[in-house]
Amino acid sequence: MIVDMSLVRFLAITGIVAATLLIAALVGGRYTLTLRIWPAPPAKSLRSAAYWSLFRTLNVTVLVLAVLSVWADLETGAPSAMRIVLLSMSAASGLVYAYALWALGRAATYCKASGLETRGIYEWSRNPQYATAIVAYGFLTAGSSSLIVSGLALALMAVYALMALNEEPWLVARYGEAYTDYAQRVPRFFPVRRGVAVLMLSEAAPTEARRERAHNRIDASRR
Repeated sequence: MIVDMSLVRFLAITGIVAATLLIAALVGGRYTLTLRIWPAPPAKSLRSAAYWSLFRTLNVTVLVLAVLSVWADLETGAPSAMRIVLLSMSAASGLVYAYALWALGRAATYCKASGLETRGIYEWSRNPQYATAIVAYGFLTAGSSSLIVSGLALALMAVYALMALNEEPWLVARYGEAYTDYAQRVPRFFPVRRGVAVLMLSEAAPTEARRERAHNRIDASRR
């Protein structure tokens, strides 16, 4: 099947318009409540409808364009091993994103104060759903042969980062000290320091075990 380029152009224009409006609204919403569309206003309001329409349109557009791009590549030959790895990592990160949304719950996903989630994956990141989405679209950016897919994926990475930033005043207002204490313990996106600490401990453990065995052998030889 030959990819219809008119469809690609339509999707590209749709994605560019959605990305431009969404990013402009998210940036503007950081400075004035009049433009705030995230955290989502009350359901069925005009701003809520605008946010979800733009957000879903942009995500769906990028994913459809990515599929069409891969399809076009398959028609001209098999993609390189590196591209296969990058796209596979993007898909795997998308699965973790879905798990993070499930752990958060539907109510909190739609900006209802259903309780501050700090357990499980949320012990490592305050926004694992956004962090994994950023990683997924980052791998897609690197693995795609289409400039429009890469550009729109980069725009989505910015959207998810802005969503996390815009949420924080709302979370402080809802949960107060409980959230500020949580924010001091857990990073916004990626637990780099904690990951390095765990890695260092895992590397140090075998060394400590060898030292202990050596001391035990020395003690045994002295008896």
